[in-house]
Amino acid sequence: MNWLRIGLIGPGAIGETHARAIRALDETVLSAIAGGTPEQIAACTNGEPVPTFATTEAMLASAEIDAVVVCTPSGAHHDVALAAIKAGRHVLVEKPLCVDPAEAASLVRAAARSQLTCGVVSQRRLEPQHQAIKALLDAGHLGQARLIETAIHWYRSDAYYAEKPWRREAEHGGGSLFNQGVHNLDLMLWLFGTVDSVQGKMATLGHTHAVEDTTAALLSFASGALGVIVTSTALPPGRPAMLRLFTDRGSCELGNDSIVRWDFPGVAEPPSAAGVGSAASDPRAIGIEGHIAQWRDFAQAVRERRSPASSFRDGFEAARLVDAIYRSASEGRSISRNEIAAEVIHADE
Repeated sequence: MNWLRIGLIGPGAIGETHARAIRALDETVLSAIAGGTPEQIAACTNGEPVPTFATTEAMLASAEIDAVVVCTPSGAHHDVALAAIKAGRHVLVEKPLCVDPAEAASLVRAAARSQLTCGVVSQRRLEPQHQAIKALLDAGHLGQARLIETAIHWYRSDAYYAEKPWRREAEHGGGSLFNQGVHNLDLMLWLFGTVDSVQGKMATLGHTHAVEDTTAALLSFASGALGVIVTSTALPPGRPAMLRLFTDRGSCELGNDSIVRWDFPGVAEPPSAAGVGSAASDPRAIGIEGHIAQWRDFAQAVRERRSPASSFRDGFEAARLVDAIYRSASEGRSISRNEIAAEVIHADE
């Protein structure tokens, strides 16, 4: 078997999740690690002899790898991902692609020029209920989209933020929208399409750090549909993520990994995911099944020379939308998506 040999950049909590997911598949193998403490490296290797490197540059120069996964703090994704592309390696970046939309745009252009497989982690797209709803929407079986709502009513303690200081920093995407809400925001874009403009509000309600812990925004889609997203880490004890969508034919509601209401007459309710943990109060409760699905898709995409389930362009659109919401909240006005990093719009078309 031709294994996809993977180098992990930035071992840590999410790096360990990726290492476990990589080991769980027959088609992937962890072949190198760059950075991290001895304890972090040991957690990722599980006792196996994996070559380690002090820097990304050293790994890219010497390791026998086909692809890398970027697990550094969010604000540091751009430079290492770009270096890997220039070194001819396929790249999977942990969410978000970048905090700065201009940096995300840079990666979109670099990926398009390279013709490598480049993706961003957005594993919720791969859950069976979301796959089924997307297919039904695209086929017209659910009718015309009218409204989509999502809420991340979560709680994170002060100890959570103290454990990793970047979680309190805007330049690393530590806010509730970027760090916790981006998965459901990506689902909104994937299911309902392009957003033309946003109106946002943000606040820090439950913590002492400067970065927001609560955000609410109204989205205006190009289709004419509307969307509402609420994210927070200041609402104890925390509740599972919620997603509701409405069309001219009916509606449905999802609570984390399960469909809890299905009101589309004549359309069978799709199956729900099994065992996807809720991170409402503990990020470690999510498990690795979503990352296993992401790596399975990514390895297949490399073999088939196709785009992965969530491309760099998808990651850019999510980063651009988050930035627009933050700018709207800061400036007190509606923000058009084309005000944010518009120079990339036709870069990969």
